[in-house]
Amino acid sequence: MQQYILLKKLNVQNANAIAGLTYGFPAITNFLGFAHALSRKLPENLQVTLGGVAVISHKNNVHVRQPKGWGDYVFALTRNPLTQHGNTAPINEEGRMNMQISLLIEVEGLVAGDQATQQLLQEKIRTSIPTMRLAGGQITGFESCEVLNDELAQQKALRRLMPGFVLLDRSDYLEAHFSALQAKQQNTSMFDAWCDLAKLKYQATAVENQAGEIEQIDPPQENAASEESEESTKIKANWEYVAKPNAGYLVPIAAGYYAISELYAAGEVENVRDKTVPVAFAETAYSVGEWQSVHRLKEINNGVWCYTHQTPWYVAKTAKTTTTILEPDTESQASDTVFDPDFL
Repeated sequence: MQQYILLKKLNVQNANAIAGLTYGFPAITNFLGFAHALSRKLPENLQVTLGGVAVISHKNNVHVRQPKGWGDYVFALTRNPLTQHGNTAPINEEGRMNMQISLLIEVEGLVAGDQATQQLLQEKIRTSIPTMRLAGGQITGFESCEVLNDELAQQKALRRLMPGFVLLDRSDYLEAHFSALQAKQQNTSMFDAWCDLAKLKYQATAVENQAGEIEQIDPPQENAASEESEESTKIKANWEYVAKPNAGYLVPIAAGYYAISELYAAGEVENVRDKTVPVAFAETAYSVGEWQSVHRLKEINNGVWCYTHQTPWYVAKTAKTTTTILEPDTESQASDTVFDPDFL
C-alpha cells in the first residue's frame, strides 16, 4: 500500500503567482521540485525517497491592488533600492502571493511498522522545511508533519484537510473541447482550444414581451422623426454567463516543459547552472486543471501529480487521466500548436 507524508497547512509568503501565461497560483512543477529538494535532504541511511505530490489549497492572497478603486487589478510591487548613480532601479513586474497549503507526498522505501525510521523521517522533515523555499516564497510555519501508512489514516487525513481544494489534472477536458471546436472550424489549434476554455464568456439573450415579440429600445425623442435603418435598431437583451462545457472550476495551468532544441553534451553550453549534465533549451507546456473540494477526493492517489517524460515532453500529470499538452509556439510554428496523441 502506498504511504504518504502529510505536511499540513504550510504558510508561504511571497510565492510566485505567475507561471508562464497563467496567473493566480504557482505551477505544479514548483511543488514537485519542493518534494525533490526535500528528498535530497534526507539521510542516505534512511533509504527513503519522496515522490509525487497532491496539492490542497486552503487560503491564498495575491498581492494586487486597484489604482482607481475600481477596474483592472495591478500587481503591488516592491520599491527597489536606488542604483549607484542614484536612479530608480529597473524592475521586471513580478506577481507575488501569500498562501496556505497542505501537501501529500508519496513515500518510497519506508517499511510499515518501522517506528524508529518513521520518527527519524518526521524529525528530519520538520527541521528541513524552515530552511527551504516553496515556489520562490518563504515558509513561515506549518501545523504538523505526519506519516499516513494505512487506509484509515489516509481517509481521516482528507477529512481533516477541509476546508480546502485539491488541484486535479483535467487535460482530458481540453482534448474533448479541442475536438468540439475542430468540428466547427477545421483550422482550430490546440492553443485556440486552451485559450477558449480559459475565457469567461457572457452571451446576450434578447428580451421578449408577453406576445413573444423581441422588445426594442425606443429611440430618443429628438431622433424620433429620423429614419433609422434595420441595422441600427437596438433591442433589449439580458447578459448571461456561459457555463464551461464540463462541470467543475477549470483553470489553465503550467504542467511542465517542452524541449525546443537538441540535447547538448555536458559542458558544451556556457553559463548553465550545472555543467556536469546534458542541457536542452525548453519552453513551458500548458494544460488544464480543476479545483475540487477535498472531500470529493476518494483516494489520495487520484490527486497525486508525478513527472513523466518522453522526448521532447517533460510534464506532470496524475495517474488516472490522459494528458493533453500544448506545445509552445515557435517562430516556425507561430500559429500552429501540436498535440502528440502517442504521449502517455
